Amino acid sequence: MLLICALVLAACAPSAAPLPAATVAPIAPSATLAPSATTPATRSPTTPPSPSPVPPTPPPTAPPARRGYEVTVWAPVVTILEQMTLTNNADVIKEANFFWYQLKADGSIAGSVQSPEGVAAARAAGLRIVPSIQNGDFDRARVARLIHDQAQRTRHVADIVKLVQEDGFDGIDVDYECLNAEDRDDFSAFIEELAKALHAQGKLLSIAVHAKTDAQGSWNGPQAQDWLRLGAAVDSFKIMTYDFHSAGGPAGSIAPLDWVDQVLTYAATVVPPAKTYLGVPLYGYDWAGATAQSLNWRQATKLKDSNDAQVQRDASNEGFFSYGTDGRDTVYFNDGLTMQTRLQDALARHPQIAGIALWSLGGEDPANWTAIREAFAGR
Repeated sequence: MLLICALVLAACAPSAAPLPAATVAPIAPSATLAPSATTPATRSPTTPPSPSPVPPTPPPTAPPARRGYEVTVWAPVVTILEQMTLTNNADVIKEANFFWYQLKADGSIAGSVQSPEGVAAARAAGLRIVPSIQNGDFDRARVARLIHDQAQRTRHVADIVKLVQEDGFDGIDVDYECLNAEDRDDFSAFIEELAKALHAQGKLLSIAVHAKTDAQGSWNGPQAQDWLRLGAAVDSFKIMTYDFHSAGGPAGSIAPLDWVDQVLTYAATVVPPAKTYLGVPLYGYDWAGATAQSLNWRQATKLKDSNDAQVQRDASNEGFFSYGTDGRDTVYFNDGLTMQTRLQDALARHPQIAGIALWSLGGEDPANWTAIREAFAGR
């Protein structure tokens, strides 16, 4: 599930006035929304467990020519349930991004294959294995000290390529978040050098980027990401189009449709749509005032049922309900109905995108997969 550390968010978030909560409205195109000035889309750092042996796998092959839209999934945890999800939905899932690696403060890479069974299941299902590497604790300094020094940057590129080769992965997914604007050029140079090195070995490079609606963005995280250069270098450009409202501000839509449209509209001016993946949230938030904790669909459903709460829908078809003393607590969540609405809207407005990137596997509404199949059918 998505767990967000309040201290990390405080360090990453822009200093701007909070947004008003989303209003209740019928399911229809809503008024244009300004990009979020509250908490950025971030992922929770994880602590890698002890290394596990990696089962022998055949050499990875290049992905086939694209047929229709692709689904990629970020998977922080890979238990038997997640393995079954990958296997049962292999007809639509094309790539697994296991959240297994972290950049440490000393510049080394921590992590290991945490689920050999998950790798085996994904391989058997014909999925690409492109694990994610994250800057631990979303610590900007860990990335900055590498990218601003050519020798260290070259070494880090070599370390990543070695990791991909030794474990027989198809590539790597870079998720370095909460950088500063002054990191922009050197971060682009790092990604360009990494792409060149991986491509020389027949490997792929994916990147997760903060959402924005113009070249700069509204806070440091997106300002550090030059979409024109990054999009030209990578194979997959995954935009975290979620957390419009999140743990750092008032309750509201996690990914309003018109904001998502603005992000994709800007992206199309600088990144080839055939590389662009729409980040889709499978999670929700439970707000108590301006403080929130993330939760998955199963947890949101249990909370609704235990409080006999009535679900309403906002303009993006996200579900929400209130509970507790005087209805003080508010939950927003995404389910299969939200997915159906989100994909219909995105594909109607941006039919040339490569597909979607789901955050994150585990505890999601099973109806999501039906909605995905129906939206992608015949495309």
